[in-house]
Amino acid sequence: MATERIIVVRRFRTGSVFRITAAGIFFSLIPFFILMGVLALFGLSTLKWNDAPVLGVRGFLVSPLMGLFAASLFTAFGGVGMAFGLWLYSKLKPLTLRYLEDDASPPLPTAAGHDQNAT
Repeated sequence: MATERIIVVRRFRTGSVFRITAAGIFFSLIPFFILMGVLALFGLSTLKWNDAPVLGVRGFLVSPLMGLFAASLFTAFGGVGMAFGLWLYSKLKPLTLRYLEDDASPPLPTAAGHDQNAT
């Protein structure tokens, strides 16, 4: 069973923003590019490199690499944009996040020097 929790975040660390951005982009773009590689295996012109279609087995084999390349670029540019936007937002007010926590999960370790009972 999951319990809904609410936390208030003053500011995200840039590394956390990039980690979340990378997870979302990599786990969506790479499978999409692999799907396009499967379609290229059957002769559809779904993948292009330098305006030349990449078809057949070559398209199937190069599709994860193209996905990795695209995901890296989107992560770099998107992560910079999101980190800057969230930094600006943190100057205005804190961000309230709602998340689900498993009841059976052990408590997470706290940051060094942080008193968990302090208000």
